[in-house]
Amino acid sequence: MSFATDLAEYSAPEIIAAIGCPRGTAYDWLQGRREPPEWQQPHWLALIRRSIKKKSNKALDGTPRKRSRKTES
Repeated sequence: MSFATDLAEYSAPEIIAAIGCPRGTAYDWLQGRREPPEWQQPHWLALIRRSIKKKSNKALDGTPRKRSRKTES
């Protein structure tokens, strides 16, 4: 499979949140305008998968989200 094919299952916001890349980079990768060097592609895909898997596990584990406390001035 190609990098673009593997990446197509994710959205640009997911990619940006997972690896902290610039917005333009995520959209360029998804639209096939450019790719990271071939030797880096497995690394980026693994980071994205791992990050998204962690987020989905947290959403499914049933623990309530922490709410931030607003301080009154």
